[in-house]
Amino acid sequence: MSAIKSYFKHEVNLSKLGLEYSKPSTFYLSAWQTNRSVIPLLIWRSILFLASLGIVLTSMVMYGQGGKLKFWFIYLTHWGITLNTLATGFSVAVSVRCYLYGPIGADFGLPWYVKSYWVLYNSAVPMAFLITVFYWTVLYEAGFEEEMNHGVDVGVHGLNSVVMFLLLASSSHPSRLLHVYQPFIFGLTYGFFSAMYYLAGGLDKYGNTYIYPVINWGKPGPTLGMVAITALLLVSLHFAVVGLAAIRDGIASRCLRRSVVTHIEEGMPLRSPAKTIVYP
Repeated sequence: MSAIKSYFKHEVNLSKLGLEYSKPSTFYLSAWQTNRSVIPLLIWRSILFLASLGIVLTSMVMYGQGGKLKFWFIYLTHWGITLNTLATGFSVAVSVRCYLYGPIGADFGLPWYVKSYWVLYNSAVPMAFLITVFYWTVLYEAGFEEEMNHGVDVGVHGLNSVVMFLLLASSSHPSRLLHVYQPFIFGLTYGFFSAMYYLAGGLDKYGNTYIYPVINWGKPGPTLGMVAITALLLVSLHFAVVGLAAIRDGIASRCLRRSVVTHIEEGMPLRSPAKTIVYP
């Protein structure tokens, strides 16, 4: 209990609302590494980025072939997989920058591209989980199929979460409780967009006056109820992501402690031998 109290005392602090962190190396080195090479995580992140990009392009091509490409941009799923692509893309950019120019110093705070990646990551991971859960528990049961092809439909609403989970599992930077406002703002932005789209007379690809049948602004009462439930689910999923990050760090620490623990010194050259302590 004391450890839990200590954790909440440390995390529930107004200073944690910001995007500063004293260990920039956690943004380009994996929790599972025992060295300071950026190459393993760079390769892994590149695979995740290509997977995300492939999901986006496949979905867009299918919509284009059906003559419905203009409707691709109205769906939350497509906002989400675009966000996934941006998050994995920025993760690659951070790793490439460190591979080419060396470690990121902590003297003047995190640079903008690291902060951008952190915000995108904080928003993309819980949003991916939300989209998968919401689609398969609510929309699919209602007979709604978002993609133009059933196989793509399954992939878009499943692989999105797999990719984001793998990004989470391979990272080592923190997930903070108070960063819940970041995915919440993303979800709120989409909710506002869907309402404005309805008021402007927008239609879905089938000619309906709503984007999703369960979020129909022509029926504001049930829709507001569904939006509230979805918002609570998103907040819960953000806390779940924080928990998964803590579990990741705990398992990695225990696994590595029994063999070699790498002591990371910020600013230390990435390609030089790491200082280690061997535990019996």
